[in-house]
Amino acid sequence: MGYIKKKKNNPLLQFVKDHKTVTAVIAAAVVVLGLAAVLLICLFGKKEQPVTEPETETVVEETAAGQEEENGLVPLELDAYPEVNDLMKRYYAAVTAGDREQIKSMSDVEDESALLYLELRSVFIEAYNDLQCYTKVGPAENSYVVYVAYNVKFNGIERQVPGVSPFLIYTRQDGSLYIHEGEVSDEVNDYLEQISVQDDVVDLMNRVQVEFNETILNDEGMNNFLAEMKEELQIAMGEALAEVEAAQEAAEQAAANPAVIFEAGSKVKATAVVNVRSSDSEQADKLGKLQTGDVVTVVESKANGWTKFTFDGKDAFVKTEFLEAAADGETDTAQQSQEEDTESDLPGTGTIKVGATVNIRKSASETADKIAVCYQGEKLEILMKQADGWTKVKFKGKTGYVKTSVLEVLD
Repeated sequence: MGYIKKKKNNPLLQFVKDHKTVTAVIAAAVVVLGLAAVLLICLFGKKEQPVTEPETETVVEETAAGQEEENGLVPLELDAYPEVNDLMKRYYAAVTAGDREQIKSMSDVEDESALLYLELRSVFIEAYNDLQCYTKVGPAENSYVVYVAYNVKFNGIERQVPGVSPFLIYTRQDGSLYIHEGEVSDEVNDYLEQISVQDDVVDLMNRVQVEFNETILNDEGMNNFLAEMKEELQIAMGEALAEVEAAQEAAEQAAANPAVIFEAGSKVKATAVVNVRSSDSEQADKLGKLQTGDVVTVVESKANGWTKFTFDGKDAFVKTEFLEAAADGETDTAQQSQEEDTESDLPGTGTIKVGATVNIRKSASETADKIAVCYQGEKLEILMKQADGWTKVKFKGKTGYVKTSVLEVLD
C-alpha cells in the first residue's frame, strides 16, 4: 500500500465503490497496494476516502513551500533513518504473512477491502528481500517520503522480481512512525508531485523498471505465473467481497426483523411440519419432526433463531420461525405425535430412497462419529431395525447406524 494523490483519477478505485465488481489492471507506474507497479501484475485499488488529516499531521505549507527549492537539491538518502527501515521491515513482514492487525497497527488504513486484498495476495508471496529505503523530507514536520525497493520471492518460484513502492510516513505523538493511507490535501499532493518528478526519483523508478524488464520479459514461466496469480486474485477477491456483501445484507435483514423470543416455560405451537434437531444448527442430527399444531414447552428461545425444548426426553431444537404462541390451556402434544409417528412404511430390510437427509453414525449413539451423510433422494440399504431406536444400514460400502425415527422413504 502507499499514499494516494488526490488529483490522480485512479481507475483502480472503482471496484470497491459498488462492492460488486473487481477491476484488475496491468500497471507500469506507481504502486498502489505495496506490490510494485513495475511488476506489471494486477493491482486492486483502494476505496476512495475523504480527505482527513493524520492524527499528528500539522501540514507545514510554509515549510513545504519554503523548502521546495532546497529539497530539490537534496538527493534521495539510502537507509538514512533506522526507524524508517525498521517500520518498513515490520510492515513487509506483515504483508508477507497477510496479517491484517499488524498492518493496521503500523498504518492508519481503514479500507477493509485493501486489507482483504493484501491477505489474499500473501498466499503467493514467500518474502520481500533486500529492502532498501530511499528517503526524502516529507511535507510536514517529522514526516518522510519513502521509496522502498525490494526483490519479491514468490512461492515455488526461484527467480526473484524487483519492485519499488512509495510511502508517506508521519510521526505519532508518542514518537512512533506510521504509514499514512488514503487521500491527501492539495498542498501535500502538490509537494508529492514535485518529489515524484525529481531526477533522482525518476532515475530510481526507471532503474527498477529496467531490472524488472530484464528479469521477466523473456521468462515465460514467470509471465505465466503472474498471469495465473492475477486471475486467481480476481476470482478470490470477487468471491470474498460477495461474501462480505451477503453478510452485510443478512445483518441488515436481522436488524430490520429481529428474532422472535418466547418466554421460557411458555407454550408454543408448530405452524408447519418442521425438523427437530439435536442442536441449534441445520447440520445437526435430526431427532424427529413436529407436525403442524404440535405444542411444546419452551426451555430457551435463542437470539440466533432457534428454540430449545424437550423432545423424547432429550434437549431438542427447532427454528423459531416455525413456531407461534399457543392458546391458553393447550398442552404438550409433540411426544404423543412422536409416538404415533411410527415407521410403518419403513421395511425391515432392503434398499430405500431416503426422503430426508440423515447422518450415518459409526455406532448406535448420537455422540458416535459421523461416517457419512445420506442426502435426500439417495439410496441406502437397511440391514436391521433395532429395538433401541436405531437402524443398521449400509451406504456407499460403509456400515453404520441411523436413528429409526428420522428415516423416511421417498416414494
